[in-house]
Amino acid sequence: MSRPATLLPGVYPPRQPAAMAAGYCGEVSVEAFLREVKAGTYPAPAIKRGRRQIWLTAELDRAITRTDQPCASETAADVEADL
Repeated sequence: MSRPATLLPGVYPPRQPAAMAAGYCGEVSVEAFLREVKAGTYPAPAIKRGRRQIWLTAELDRAITRTDQPCASETAADVEADL
């Protein structure tokens, strides 16, 4: 069974468990997020204690805003054309 991502309305804490990190990154489920972590799209957890895994928001921000991702190169005109 798929675990849903947790979406928070507002500010995210500096450390996030998998469900919260998945929501922060825009993934639909924890499993989808963890697949992307394994693929290298997102960083590995900064803290691993047994089954507990914690991601740092600052590291997720760097991964999300990388310039080598295709969506970062889109211009406002590209986005407007899609609408």
